Amino acid sequence: MTTDKKTRILVVDDDADTARLVRDWYREKPVEVIEASGGDEGIRRAQSDDPDVILMDLMMPGTNGFEASRRLKADPKTRSIPLVLLSAQRDARTKAEGFDEAGIDDYIVKPFEFEELDARIRAMLRKGVVLEELHELATVDELTRLANRRVFTRRLHEEWIRTARYPAPLSLVMLDLDDFKRVNDTHGHPAGDRVLREFALLVAGGARATDLAARYGGEEFALILPHTDRELAFRVAERVRRAVEEQRFVVDATPLRVTVSAGVATVSSAADLGGPSDLVAIADKALYAAKKTGKNRVVVSDSRQA
Repeated sequence: MTTDKKTRILVVDDDADTARLVRDWYREKPVEVIEASGGDEGIRRAQSDDPDVILMDLMMPGTNGFEASRRLKADPKTRSIPLVLLSAQRDARTKAEGFDEAGIDDYIVKPFEFEELDARIRAMLRKGVVLEELHELATVDELTRLANRRVFTRRLHEEWIRTARYPAPLSLVMLDLDDFKRVNDTHGHPAGDRVLREFALLVAGGARATDLAARYGGEEFALILPHTDRELAFRVAERVRRAVEEQRFVVDATPLRVTVSAGVATVSSAADLGGPSDLVAIADKALYAAKKTGKNRVVVSDSRQA
């Protein structure tokens, strides 16, 4: 392998010789071989050690390779790790079960030639990179590198369900740059994009570790604040508003003053509203009020919600 990054291979096999032979083969390469002697241990190591590829023996005592593979592919944390099943069985039915039911990515018959194994691992690593890139395209806003609208919608739904199950306040902040069209019209869209990227950094900087900062669309952004009441949500939004007001966005070597308006909505329990879209509507209404009453301010919804 010709990568500078150290590749981590997890070998799950009750025969320790398999891991030893793999380690010997890659001795002069930037490869770390992790061992697990059974299916359950292999699942734990995959979850904790974040390998780049997994070599899974089929026949093992206890949890066999099929069952371990099924569980790994069912777990969002490990499902994208390329998994190669190793087996002495050559029949098509076994291979089909591996691909169709266990969700494996490749199948190698024992005993195997290491040149073939190396080629398969290389292919799996390339596949892993492609899957990671596809995942990023599906979840990250290309311009600002914040979560995109799809992730925002999914996360808000998840937090809504959590609030319904374990009642706790949930807040949403909607933010919109004031008079942003003027920036694009006066300085051009590339300058507008730079402002959006800098603004995104300020939004992310104002968020806490448990919050989600997302680009909702255009110059509108959002913060999902779990376990956060109205007063604390206002403080988070005000921190972002003040940071934007104090920031000098440089466009064409000229400092540019930009401001942001924000609307805050809080619900004490999901039972108080019909669904997460209602929370978005309340936050949007508060944002509209901020715009209407002078901009560069935070308005908290005056609804009866917590």
